[in-house]
Amino acid sequence: MNKARSWSEAERLRAKSLLEDGRTYKSTAEILTEEFGYLRTKDMVRKQLRSGYIVLDLPREVESNFSKEMNTATFSEEDNYATIEGKFDEDKAPTLETLLNKFNIDTDVWDATNFKVNQWDVSAKEEIDGRIHWNTHKNYQAKATLIRKIPVKFEFPTVQGAVVGKLAKHIASPVKNRGNLDIVVPDSQVGYKRDLQTGFMDPLHDLRAFDIITEVIKEMKPNRVILLGDMLDLPDWSTHFMHSPEFSFTTQASLDWLASWLAEVRPYCKEMVYIEGNHEKRMTDYIIKNTMHAYGIRPANKPDVPPVISIPFLLGLADMDIQYVGNYPSGEFYINNNLVCIHGHKVGAKSGQSVTKALDDARISTIFGHIHRLEMAHKTIWTQGKPKIYQAVSLGTIARIDGIVPSGSARHNWQQGFGVVEYDEENFQVDTVGIYEGRSIYRGKVYESKVKN
Repeated sequence: MNKARSWSEAERLRAKSLLEDGRTYKSTAEILTEEFGYLRTKDMVRKQLRSGYIVLDLPREVESNFSKEMNTATFSEEDNYATIEGKFDEDKAPTLETLLNKFNIDTDVWDATNFKVNQWDVSAKEEIDGRIHWNTHKNYQAKATLIRKIPVKFEFPTVQGAVVGKLAKHIASPVKNRGNLDIVVPDSQVGYKRDLQTGFMDPLHDLRAFDIITEVIKEMKPNRVILLGDMLDLPDWSTHFMHSPEFSFTTQASLDWLASWLAEVRPYCKEMVYIEGNHEKRMTDYIIKNTMHAYGIRPANKPDVPPVISIPFLLGLADMDIQYVGNYPSGEFYINNNLVCIHGHKVGAKSGQSVTKALDDARISTIFGHIHRLEMAHKTIWTQGKPKIYQAVSLGTIARIDGIVPSGSARHNWQQGFGVVEYDEENFQVDTVGIYEGRSIYRGKVYESKVKN
């Protein structure tokens, strides 16, 4: 028997005949392997069918109950926006009118801004009178986005500037270190989940990870501390996801905690850079979508300061001489001519895929956050007979990884860590430092947190 190779038309026709005759995937694969001499498995047969290379010509003798759960749709509303989406197992594609009628949407109140239907073929088998019969039909997925014709005013959460004491003293004496060394800190998702019965505020950020990074910064006294963004979680400002009441009215506490930490470590580095992530951008997006008149408002006669309702202003970054790099996802900070830090937006489903995506069109080596995973990859590109090596590094997160941080999964494929970068104008060395259960080892020293979450 030979190894598997591409399917021939003769094989597909034979598989079609066998399947229409009631054969299972497994028995069809066995017969094909024996007759044509190439390895075929039941999964290979199934893939040929699902990919449309084999199309079965059978009447719908039995109305197959593929999944009654397919005929479901959900309606979610947040502020002046709403979404209807669902999957359907029907004879024809659902229409916008179908979705609106399903939830009794008042078209005098809501206007559809987008409507899209995807469709795909589904084949299923049923045993009738001892024989296998196939049914093939279409499934549909439909989604409609709506906006209120007359916007309703929504008040954003009450917040004020963080108070962390005297902030100006940190610039009294410049830090002196022995070389070009930066410490890069990934997403921390500073925020809280409040117990609605006891009022206890459970942090989303990992206090143990912060404790370790604080010790490293104070000990190494780097040239720069670079924050990769999503330092704040801001779930109650999201315009894309419904948030649980446990996360409401937690912005002020989050601002106060993060600003206090920034003020604590700021004296131990020459510069500090804060790159905007998609979570920081939540505040701006919320204002634009729901309270447009508050967008860009600054204190009277101070045109050069950040807007009042903005991360730089509320954290007091100017008072701490911290550079804020905005305009996510375009914000970037260059460590040297060949290495840039960004928040990031490319996400691979599996470990290692995100750094691979980042190298697809690499023109410079990149350090990024966003995906909460420790990953590193290299790529060599030849130009004029000379190799050029690019590197992509993801530094993980310092948020908690036990499932408390709101996301699409309760069991995250996340890892904690941070980065140490040594460099000159052209060259660099990036060390990823993992944090495991409140412990980390770097350059022969064990760092162990003295605090508990």
